[in-house]
Amino acid sequence: MRGAGRVPGVRVDERRALRHLGRSVRARAAQAEEARGRLIGPVPVVVLAGSLGAGKTTVVNHVLRNSADTRIGVIVNDFGDIDVDGLLVAGQADMLVSASGGCLCCATDDGMVADFLRRLTAPRAGIDAVLVEASGVADPVQLVQRVVDDLGRNARFGGLVVLLDAEHTSTDDLGDADGQLLRGLRAADLVVVTKADRVDEGHLARLRAHLRAALPGRPVTVARSGAVDPALLFDLRHDPDRQLTLGDVRAGENAHLHTPFRSVSWTSETALHPRRLARLLDDGVPEAFRVKGFLTIAVDGYPTRWTVHRVGRHVRLTPGVPAGARRGTELVLIGPELGGSAYDELSGVVLAPGEVAGPDDLWGLERLVPPHLRPPLPVAVDEDPAEPGDAADDEPNDEQDDEQDDEERAG
Repeated sequence: MRGAGRVPGVRVDERRALRHLGRSVRARAAQAEEARGRLIGPVPVVVLAGSLGAGKTTVVNHVLRNSADTRIGVIVNDFGDIDVDGLLVAGQADMLVSASGGCLCCATDDGMVADFLRRLTAPRAGIDAVLVEASGVADPVQLVQRVVDDLGRNARFGGLVVLLDAEHTSTDDLGDADGQLLRGLRAADLVVVTKADRVDEGHLARLRAHLRAALPGRPVTVARSGAVDPALLFDLRHDPDRQLTLGDVRAGENAHLHTPFRSVSWTSETALHPRRLARLLDDGVPEAFRVKGFLTIAVDGYPTRWTVHRVGRHVRLTPGVPAGARRGTELVLIGPELGGSAYDELSGVVLAPGEVAGPDDLWGLERLVPPHLRPPLPVAVDEDPAEPGDAADDEPNDEQDDEQDDEERAG
């Protein structure tokens, strides 16, 4: 019917403009959603641990207030029956799950942690990252194991961040190699020395020197007033269409308080050697808390493009790269004190001129791939010449048969 669907009082050119605007808005929304999926991927789950009073809730609240448009879910585990920490975080988090009256690391395996993570990382929740604030009496090793065991396919482990209270920690406390304090710090993927604003620089320097000696190559950073930069922990999402708010202005004003860290970018158009790459991902690059990006390897019969996330000592390698990723390898390393040695470490995994990688070089790499995404290994082809007596000697030889026929006819 003529005129159906038209808005009364709106001219044709205005209707066309409205239709064009609607299509443009939908297209931008689709592009933003696509970019978001390409940036974030599986939801990182970061565990934040530390002794009572180390400043965990202060750090969590700072991260929540300074994460741009990133939607963050929080699991707060308060050991007491009154959920004080959960109340302090409430209102800041995009989604909050509270577990009070016990410790998650030693709770019976009743599926509680798995249920929390499943709710927070479900696609419909729209959460970009999850923070788990452990209780002050939690065993970080046990808690990490519980979280890793309960991760679903929508999540990946985002690292264990252990806070060290500079105000109430002495160098003597770090001198006991078998003590509980160093045991927890050895398990950390990132150590954050908190309350640096409450001690003198000499004490802070001595603590850091002891940590470097006890934890060689481990990323260690310092936080004043709990100001840990969220970009050190996970990728941030920025909505280009959102208007600037007062919170953004305050975040910009406080940016100089953030923990300092460096980001190193590295690219290679030449494929990487899978065995040396696996060794690098296993051993890591000193001072690198996170490694992320896209890889290219070259083994016949095996996927060539891969996406990698490494946090601390935890590696997730998945086949394929997002649409629009450049050819070759692109890696970004993030850490408090990255140096030029990072480039040397990475350059060592590039295939040398004339070097060829085969199926046998994949064994170390394929175990870094989640089982449900793991492609079958190609079958190695034996290119060695057949020895006398091999089965190949028993196969028919047309030329020999012809010669025998000629001899028989001549005789």
